[in-house]
Amino acid sequence: MTAAVPAADWRLPAAVALVAFLPRAAAALLWPAGGGDWEIYGTVAENILAGCGVSLSDPAGSACRPHFGGNSLPGYPAFVAAVWSLSGHSDVAVRLVQAACYAGALAWLVAAVRRAVGSPAAALAVGLVMALSPLQVAWPRFTQTETLALATTVWVLAELTWSLHQGRLRLLPLAVALAVAVFIRLDGVLLTVPVAVLAFHLHRPVQAVRRGIVVALLMAVPLAGWTARNVAVGLPSVLPPTMVTPDGGPAPRGYMAWGDTWVTEEYQRPGYLWPVTRFVYDAIAVDPAAYDDAAEADRVAALLAELKTHQGRPIPPHIDAAFAALAAERAARAPWRTHVGNPLKRAAALWSNPFASFGWPSELPGTVAADMRLDIARGDVATVLDAARQYPGKAAAKAMTAGYRVALMLAALGALALAFTTRLGPARIFVWLALSHVLARTVLLALTNNVETRYTVEAVPAMELAVVLALWSLRRGRLERPAPAA
Repeated sequence: MTAAVPAADWRLPAAVALVAFLPRAAAALLWPAGGGDWEIYGTVAENILAGCGVSLSDPAGSACRPHFGGNSLPGYPAFVAAVWSLSGHSDVAVRLVQAACYAGALAWLVAAVRRAVGSPAAALAVGLVMALSPLQVAWPRFTQTETLALATTVWVLAELTWSLHQGRLRLLPLAVALAVAVFIRLDGVLLTVPVAVLAFHLHRPVQAVRRGIVVALLMAVPLAGWTARNVAVGLPSVLPPTMVTPDGGPAPRGYMAWGDTWVTEEYQRPGYLWPVTRFVYDAIAVDPAAYDDAAEADRVAALLAELKTHQGRPIPPHIDAAFAALAAERAARAPWRTHVGNPLKRAAALWSNPFASFGWPSELPGTVAADMRLDIARGDVATVLDAARQYPGKAAAKAMTAGYRVALMLAALGALALAFTTRLGPARIFVWLALSHVLARTVLLALTNNVETRYTVEAVPAMELAVVLALWSLRRGRLERPAPAA
């Protein structure tokens, strides 16, 4: 079931789609990159293309061991394999097609906004802001999930907007969009939160629950099919892995639990965790702020020294158990810090980091030491100025994204304040939808120690949609206000 849109109404969405595609294509062509997880996605895609199916086995070898899908469901590797099959294995095509997918999703949202609010000007404003958003536009240069995650987020927002226009929750279109979002990125399941909010906005409670259950069941059909496949091929767990290791083995849960007791900033995480995902233990860098005292630091130093002797192999069980014991001791010693304070700090860090690149080629070189990155992240003025002098272009790009992000957050807070009044009219529901998605993502990321600013980008489209429509509603109110009597 789809919304009927007259052909003439597609001129505006098509124009916006072109505006969205061109800068994304430029970023893809000018600054192509793989990204940290491309090794995983590329391996799975190669195996799919070779007929092995979803596997992390070496595509050049004879083994073909089934896998869950990498570090997520296999939606993105399957997309890559499909584009490769049609393009002669072109990574450029992958980047351009994912940019086109985003442009198409945005066109669908613009068409929905035009119908829902009855204003071509409002729809154009929404389209242009998202098409040119500094937080969204550069991601297609990566062969990573972010562009398609943004595209599916915009798709779900479009289906929600069409639902508003029709006065009822669109069951099958929403279920399809949600299922695709989850297959691209598991955290796409958080889009069910704004769907639930809209269900209760449009329907009485009993009907909202019924329609929500139908969406959930329809969405679950492909997920159930994938689970059945995983059971059939004998995977040890039908749940996604918490980390993908080179040998495909289990994640070092003790070591990761220890990190959960002290990691609260984005730039603490790479030095402690990423080397472990590649078995390069001599590259581990732990922030000195991790330790409660010198004795604890000495214990960790001894464990890391022993771990270096196992370079290229999984963390031995006894070392992982030692880190688990450290984690348990820290949690018992400071339970509030571990279970309340740390998640709150992570939540704040997700939205307060001014140095995130948001896909632009403005990351500091890998030669920059971990302690310098931490000093920059913590606002050490001398270090920030020194880095800006060394890398002026990168500093300017970061200033652009940070300035826009701060402006967007302030505008979103203003819209939220107005949403408690009647001044926003029909735009109020878009504010509540955005707020529900922001809160859902923030809570999950903070609790799971995924304190990386890039994971907030999927909340940006809903924020931009809410802000633009709030501004449109305020302007419309001024335009419609009667002139004062003479």
